[in-house]
Amino acid sequence: MAFRIVKDVKDINRLREILTVLFEEGFDFILEKTKLKHKIPLTKRVKARIEKKKKHTIEKRLRLTLERLGPTFIKFGQLLSVRPDLIPKSYIKELEMLQDKVPAFSYSLVREQIKKELGKEIEDIFSGFDKKPIASASISQVHKAVLKDGSKVAVKVQRPHVKEIMETDIDIMFYVARLLEKHMPNIRKFSPVGVVEEFSKWTEKELDFKREAFNAKRFARNFANSKTVKIPMIYDNFTTERILVMEFIEGVELHNIKQIRKEKIDLMPLINIGFEAILTQVFVHGFFHADPHPGNIIIIKDRKIAFVDFGIVGHFDENLKNKSIDLFYGVIGNEPGKVVDTLVELSRAEIENKYELQDDVGEILDSLQSSDISRIKVSYALEEVMDLALSYGLKMPAPFVLFGKTIITLEGIALEYNPDFSLIESSRPFIEKLMRQRYNPVAVFNSFMKNMLKFRKFADEFPDQASNALKRIERGSIKVNIEDTNIKELSMEIDRSGNRVAYSMLIAALLIVGALTINYGSPALLNLPPIPLFSFIVALILSFVLLFSILREKEIIR
Repeated sequence: MAFRIVKDVKDINRLREILTVLFEEGFDFILEKTKLKHKIPLTKRVKARIEKKKKHTIEKRLRLTLERLGPTFIKFGQLLSVRPDLIPKSYIKELEMLQDKVPAFSYSLVREQIKKELGKEIEDIFSGFDKKPIASASISQVHKAVLKDGSKVAVKVQRPHVKEIMETDIDIMFYVARLLEKHMPNIRKFSPVGVVEEFSKWTEKELDFKREAFNAKRFARNFANSKTVKIPMIYDNFTTERILVMEFIEGVELHNIKQIRKEKIDLMPLINIGFEAILTQVFVHGFFHADPHPGNIIIIKDRKIAFVDFGIVGHFDENLKNKSIDLFYGVIGNEPGKVVDTLVELSRAEIENKYELQDDVGEILDSLQSSDISRIKVSYALEEVMDLALSYGLKMPAPFVLFGKTIITLEGIALEYNPDFSLIESSRPFIEKLMRQRYNPVAVFNSFMKNMLKFRKFADEFPDQASNALKRIERGSIKVNIEDTNIKELSMEIDRSGNRVAYSMLIAALLIVGALTINYGSPALLNLPPIPLFSFIVALILSFVLLFSILREKEIIR
């Protein structure tokens, strides 16, 4: 057993330290289940029993435990705080209080790190460099500086040896997560190992400042023509994996309501700009700022906002875009069925008690309908629905959850500043524009063509797949149970269904062609040019043929 632990965990002393903190904060039941209690020194166990601590809720004890365990675990708690699909809402609220503020490391270490990474002394690169950092966190700290050409910059310096420290802690997290899955079956559905794996990837991205620089430059390209959003410029010549130099942004952080009021800044137009910028990132660019911390959004002069800190980003593909819009409209339109269908599709999971979930979602949505639509608090609806999805074992894609958390955070700030703020009214123009684009003829045609390509790929691959399947059946490696022996009738039904699909696709294509060419040519009949007129007439005839065949088949069945 001792050899096994040494094999799985490199730093046994750090493991004992973590287990001792868990024991002292009242999580000894976990240690008993995972058979790790005996790894805590007897003196520590006795001392913890003698010392009587104040009674706290389990949520608060978890937060205190993570704070005591240090930077890696604080980061882990912050990841969990933006994942309502992984932990209940009560834990989310407590973990949101985690502060990633640690004492700054010395200026001599900063000099050492810069010399090591850039190969030059600070004085050879900067004409001015503030020794005291403007921000200090678990992974890095930021100093204000001035380059030789007079440019004001922010210099992000990674803590010495932080990568090695976090790798050790994550190694221990994996070890404990595997034991949790082995000895606590009821926790297995939350996939502790998978959560640690996600955190490991998250941390790996944050530790690579070159990746952050790449993300920042991509954001800058996406907002190159924006008159309301500013992205700081990256200085590639002074950026490495552990050093990042970017343009210094003067302004007020979005969450600093006190300073905003002191400077008499009209926040509401800027909140609207922030919402539109987030929605644009998600639904237009498909690439968005995934660290929903209001300290990463800065108000600058000339009614602009700036985004900073691009270590963690999210990606939204077309499917996520469409599902998010469906969920949004399902909540607003009081359609629990649509909400549940969207949640199930997003989670890609089977659910037995779907109608029970639908009833529970319906209760949440009904409570919203008593208010005017402009008064609906989207953050409440999203939090409740996500908490409900968790209780039914539905796990949402991480980008979707991060996007939802960003919206919730921004709405909370806006409501703090203006209790009458309505996220729905604020985002309505953008969403309506998005819906018009989603259903315009060009977008429909593009979607149609994508599906045609998928169908063609399926048709190309089907013969080989069918041949392979038949060979496996012949070898006896596949068992097939067929209850309906009327294969001929089944074959005819497949043919009929295929013909209907073909008719439907042809009708859709004719309608799209007609819509796209409606402004081309001189009007011939019904104020329509010849090509769209012909397309619409043929589509109408085919629609009647299709309808007649469906009705005729129903009569035959009767």
